[in-house]
Amino acid sequence: MRNHSVRYDTRESVMAALVELMALQVPVEDVAPVLCTIGPVDLDLLADCMHDAGFRDDRQIAA
Repeated sequence: MRNHSVRYDTRESVMAALVELMALQVPVEDVAPVLCTIGPVDLDLLADCMHDAGFRDDRQIAA
């Protein structure tokens, strides 16, 4: 049987997931744990993508 685990190790996969999680209004502090329950996550890439998507250190999304 084949494993269809999602991997978050490319900018495209991480950004697509972030867009979906923002639409679902997932709190910033829950983004990494949610993605980790789905599949492996490159946490450095996730941090870069979150910065690029407008997440700030004060846990707000840039308007």
